[in-house]
Amino acid sequence: MPSCGDASACMMGWRKAMADESERTPAGTQAVRKAVALLKAFSHDQPELSVAELSRRLGIHKSTVSRLLGALELEGLVERNPETGRYRLGTELIVLAGQVVGHADLRLLAKPYLDALASRYGETANLVVLYHDSALNIEQSVPAERQIKDIGWVGKRTPLHATSPGKVLLAFLPAEERAALLARLRLHRYTPRTITERAELEQELERVRRQGYALAQEELEEGLNSAAAPVRDRSGRVCAAISLSGPAYRVTAERLPEIAAELMETAEQISRRLGYVPAEPSSHQKP
Repeated sequence: MPSCGDASACMMGWRKAMADESERTPAGTQAVRKAVALLKAFSHDQPELSVAELSRRLGIHKSTVSRLLGALELEGLVERNPETGRYRLGTELIVLAGQVVGHADLRLLAKPYLDALASRYGETANLVVLYHDSALNIEQSVPAERQIKDIGWVGKRTPLHATSPGKVLLAFLPAEERAALLARLRLHRYTPRTITERAELEQELERVRRQGYALAQEELEEGLNSAAAPVRDRSGRVCAAISLSGPAYRVTAERLPEIAAELMETAEQISRRLGYVPAEPSSHQKP
């Protein structure tokens, strides 16, 4: 290779090496590498990026960035924020990589507890986390006799205000974060029982904090009831919620208090496994 003492010769050598590498790399592989680079450009500090920002950061033409983002969006690997026009990572990444990143330890730890709940009550148990402005289901357990008919919830997002795990995740956010999220949350009506007034929702969240659990009775779907309780990490922050849901004729209003109590106990067991140590005995009201 030419000595880099000769700048022009060095540059020619570098360009030749790059050209040789390009010839050895299939075009499809280059596109995959660029797509991976796009995904890796997002970070905790910069969760949303525009086409122009990605183009500048990666040195890729804007038209190529737009084309790659379009393909990634179709697969659910990125999402476009309709309000800002910027892109962010999509929930499909959690479905694909959830076994080894993010909430993997939590999922593995919680799964036996979800299985026990599903077996005991004969209903679907879910593990849910906060994702942007939604509740994201990251693990579930379905009783064997219902697996054929039950919908798969893993990787699906549900509204915070109309679901029991969503209410838990909202209620136990730090006050400033909760206020900011509530300010931008759209309280869409899904059934006649959905809470759509902000003042009423805030009262409901206060009740959730006081009780230590949340209920949703036909608020997302008519004929569907659920209960949920918070899971805390080592620091004491609520990092997830576990829930049990089923048809209202089985998960009746009369059964919900018993289910809520079981969920609270199970959630505390999971929290302790995560390193959480309660400072004092629970002051929550018993269901």
